[in-house]
Amino acid sequence: MFVLDNLKNPGITIQGNQWQFFTDGVMGGVSTGKVKIVKINEIICYRMTGNVTTENNGGFIQMRVKINPSIPSNDYTGIYIKVYGNNLKYSIHLRTSYTKLPWQYYSSKFIAKNKWSKIELPFNNFGQSNFYQPKKFHYRKIKTLGIVAGFNNFQADISISEIGFY
Repeated sequence: MFVLDNLKNPGITIQGNQWQFFTDGVMGGVSTGKVKIVKINEIICYRMTGNVTTENNGGFIQMRVKINPSIPSNDYTGIYIKVYGNNLKYSIHLRTSYTKLPWQYYSSKFIAKNKWSKIELPFNNFGQSNFYQPKKFHYRKIKTLGIVAGFNNFQADISISEIGFY
């Protein structure tokens, strides 16, 4: 297991990269939201909340971080997250050197239950967003990792206390 972030240094991953938050406003959408560092049930976490709307061709909010290629050379098979949410569906989006355009990524969906839980998302469950991307990727090619609330109209509320590779 490789822990990418467990909030020992809140806002910055083990690799020294800062989390960023953005919405579909970068493409003309009108979704709104924010990320705060809070405690839920005495566990420090990132809490992303907001109003996701598909108005004006929008539909997402996201917290994203760059991934350095200096991940130890173990054979990892997926991403794990420790998550708390509102029983709705969210996604992890991975971008690689092959995903140059904003709408290109690999994603895997999960339900963020209303209790702390650990979710494992195998790399072979990540689907490509466009048919012209390679179907498979290697974890050493990952450039960014994003926690995404999107593509439906809803109130997002998801918290992450740890994320990494397993």
